[in-house]
Amino acid sequence: MTGEKGTVLTAAGIWPLLAFLADGAGGPARAELAEALGIPAGSAADAARKLLTALTGVRGLQAATGLWTKAHLPLHEPWLTGLPDGVRATLTGDEGTDRKALDGWAADRTGGLIERMPLPIERDTLLVLASALALRLKWTRPFRTGSVDLSEGPWAGRSALALYRSTSLLDRARVAHTPTGPVTLLEVVGDGGVDVHLVLGETGRPPVEGPRGRHLRRHPDRAVDGREPASRGKPGAGAAHRDGPFDRS
Repeated sequence: MTGEKGTVLTAAGIWPLLAFLADGAGGPARAELAEALGIPAGSAADAARKLLTALTGVRGLQAATGLWTKAHLPLHEPWLTGLPDGVRATLTGDEGTDRKALDGWAADRTGGLIERMPLPIERDTLLVLASALALRLKWTRPFRTGSVDLSEGPWAGRSALALYRSTSLLDRARVAHTPTGPVTLLEVVGDGGVDVHLVLGETGRPPVEGPRGRHLRRHPDRAVDGREPASRGKPGAGAAHRDGPFDRS
């Protein structure tokens, strides 16, 4: 993650890896990982396995964990037994062979969406712990494509492709008032029972802070922790008001 290319991260993919690492860690590292996970390190591996099982039950979602190690690298057997079945493979030390194996794993576990394992593989690489998460779905109402002239942020002054949509269902877009400023929340409904929630803050603002996202809790009928429909007051970052007609989605 050098910042030179686009990077997409998901907590659902990273959390199990941190949980398995916490299970095998000791000393300050174990305590720090437990704090990041929000659960005791002793129960982390079991929680990670349950999460991965739940993810594989989601329609259109592929989830997997992989571990590659040098044959001579000593690993604690209790830690290995806490990993999901069939995740461990061996690094040969031959860069071409190992690259082919890891790229093949990434492509297979993501249905071809990711063709290469996004990390360098060298002769002295001792261990690789990776997760793969790939979701295929269709929006109940497709987006419209267009272009936008960017006026702020790292790509200011450029034109870029953009996706647009409009709706008359005001609960799809909300604004949460947080200690670091307003945050726009947009719910995009997909098929198969999978929805996507997009969160966007104002430019230059730090990330929202608070224990386990307490400022962004959801309530079906009214604003909670300062959350309200985007139709009231300012529309929020990335949202705009206009008169109809609208799509009912």
